[in-house]
Amino acid sequence: MTDKKFDIDQMMIDEWRQLGFYYDRDDRLDVNQWRFFGSKKGLQNFVSLLDKYTNNPANDTLSEHDHFGPYSYLKIMTWDKPTITADYIAGTIQDLKILKNLISEKLDKTEVGQTFNIEKDYGQDNTITAKFFVMADNFDPVSMDELIVSGRQAIVNQNLPK
Repeated sequence: MTDKKFDIDQMMIDEWRQLGFYYDRDDRLDVNQWRFFGSKKGLQNFVSLLDKYTNNPANDTLSEHDHFGPYSYLKIMTWDKPTITADYIAGTIQDLKILKNLISEKLDKTEVGQTFNIEKDYGQDNTITAKFFVMADNFDPVSMDELIVSGRQAIVNQNLPK
């Protein structure tokens, strides 16, 4: 057994960069949305995640789900109808394929500096929306993570049991 010290900050940075986009959830009542920030290429990674999810037969069963990103807040789930909530983005496998295509089509038409929303065009029972911010090609998703940028993540990590 080794006492190898893990650099949790670097692990988080690497996970954001591997994901290719940043996401969070804005829970203010007048906003109430999932927010996705990325270059076109980075946001295309979200489309690819949906593609991989919908093509994995293990996800065909109701309530199957995967978590994404360094904090694993983003959950894609197999459900009986299309819906976006504060807890997950869900639907049947066919619904999620439709969502994948919807995002891809909107992303193709959106220029850098513009946004697009996924709302009732995906599910009538959505309790929140998904908003996509198309950033410059050199966008680094780490730049949006306030815990990392502010240095507060390092303070949190210092208090973790060794």
